[in-house]
Amino acid sequence: MNENEVFDKLDERFEAVVRSHQTSTRSSRFGEGEITVSSTSAILEARFDFDILNRLHEPCFVGAERITPKGTCYVIYEVASLRPMHFEMIGMDLAMPKIIRKEYLETIRESWGNSDETWIDFTAVPTRHAFRIENDKLAFEQTKFTALTGAKVHLLSPKTVEQFLSVDGGTEVGTLLGFELPLNVSMEDLIRFHSGFFAFTGTGKSNLVATLIRKALDKVKDIKIIVLDISGEYAINLADLLSRNGDFYSTEDLSDRDRLLDSLVIPDSLEAHIKKEALTRFVRELSGKVKRLNLISESSELTIDFLINILQGIVDEGGSGATQASIALMKIKAYLIDEREYDSKTDLREIDQKHKANLLKALKDMSESVHGMSSIKKDIDALMGYIEEPPPRRDKTKPVRKSLNPEALAESVLGKSSNRLAVVYVPEPDMARLAVSRFIDRLLFLKKLGGARQRVLVVLDEVQEFIPQKTAKGDFTESSNRSVEALLRQGRKYRAHCWLSTQRVAHLNVNALQQLHSYFASTLPRFWDRMVIADAFGLSYDILDATTELNTGEWLFVSYKASKRKNVPAFVRTPNNEEIIAKALE
Repeated sequence: MNENEVFDKLDERFEAVVRSHQTSTRSSRFGEGEITVSSTSAILEARFDFDILNRLHEPCFVGAERITPKGTCYVIYEVASLRPMHFEMIGMDLAMPKIIRKEYLETIRESWGNSDETWIDFTAVPTRHAFRIENDKLAFEQTKFTALTGAKVHLLSPKTVEQFLSVDGGTEVGTLLGFELPLNVSMEDLIRFHSGFFAFTGTGKSNLVATLIRKALDKVKDIKIIVLDISGEYAINLADLLSRNGDFYSTEDLSDRDRLLDSLVIPDSLEAHIKKEALTRFVRELSGKVKRLNLISESSELTIDFLINILQGIVDEGGSGATQASIALMKIKAYLIDEREYDSKTDLREIDQKHKANLLKALKDMSESVHGMSSIKKDIDALMGYIEEPPPRRDKTKPVRKSLNPEALAESVLGKSSNRLAVVYVPEPDMARLAVSRFIDRLLFLKKLGGARQRVLVVLDEVQEFIPQKTAKGDFTESSNRSVEALLRQGRKYRAHCWLSTQRVAHLNVNALQQLHSYFASTLPRFWDRMVIADAFGLSYDILDATTELNTGEWLFVSYKASKRKNVPAFVRTPNNEEIIAKALE
């Protein structure tokens, strides 16, 4: 690329310099505490030009010249805000008599574009990246350099921005605002390192998530995706996929078509484009696929799985008996599963007598090592009594029926014969938290036990219900918080991944929030929500402030892993999932 291709065609008229740098600090107090965010920005000054002014209103990047030991580089900044200026604006004051103010204002109005006393002030945020032009090619690099006062500034061309931001061979997630170019990212990393979707209600969160689910299924062939849906939006947002090759679960009885239709949240903008006959046909097809999710286990058996879960819980708590439980756990896994190849669903009473002896010895050693009044000792002694019981008699002519509870759902998702997409509709928040907790706990357990090869993406809608900052036992927020945080912290190494969607960022568990490496943010009118994101992800508040002006379907995308450049914000317009559904249901 020659210099003419590197910079925008308007650069011929773009005369700008760095005037200064500033560090601004914002603080806010809310129910969850106090946050203070600092951000650094450059103040740039450009000659006034109407075309330049209009261009700077759109998202754009500039490069400031910087002399380094390796030669000249261009330090990249992202434009955040601007203000047209006139020299007489500085001296104008409300205390002036009205007639004088009027003269000032008339002079200013007539001067725009016709006077050297006008200019454009704009704020630009450092991206911590720079580039050099080497042999007609651009070489990008991370840098700690800042532009010096007086440095000449250039507008970057769409071609340069594309090379700067777009992943070669990546998946398109939207169109770069201000450039009308595709933004390509690594879908593998968007999944692998967890992602978040933050926006106020009505801005299209479920629309965007559904679009990316489609792209994930298309790009990552071995992924299985399960959506935990409280609001009832995803059955219709993924209607065509569910009809062809998906599973739909609910805690509600939706066998009746009218009741099923009433449970579907259909956006007005979509309903206006779907014919009634097409919607009726979809509901008819979906009603035949609805599976009931039962939160009450019908099994009265205690399995090897159950015993391992009990011991793992003692280890995780780290209190009395944790060391002994860890030893017992190691012996049980090695002897019964690795050596004897027992199925983890085997009833403890059905273990062969000679193998029972080794199991009982490991539990007895543990029981004798803890305090006599300990609840752990009582639980272990009760389990030993159960193990010593004779195995139950079974009628082998009758099939063994398993209820589809959250644990069974986790097993189904990991099974080879299950569909790649499942939507689980649980409208009651308490029950949703219980279902999510049990599902994730079993999923992670099975992953650790030997199901690590199958990739699973868990999508949690309205995630403020599952990981609130304040928790309690009675409404299951404590258990769901613990489980989701465990998935975010541990899941990646077992190929279990998570996407979170919410409109109430301020109420989330910040420890869980900080596990996300990519996120999309749209309109967030509450100042506190924007402050939480700026604090959690180290993003400039000046850039986040611009999200208040985004329209439906427009997003700020930032990633530490999935984008070509680490933590460089990009404004995009994402595809409209409703157009895909309307066409599919014609």
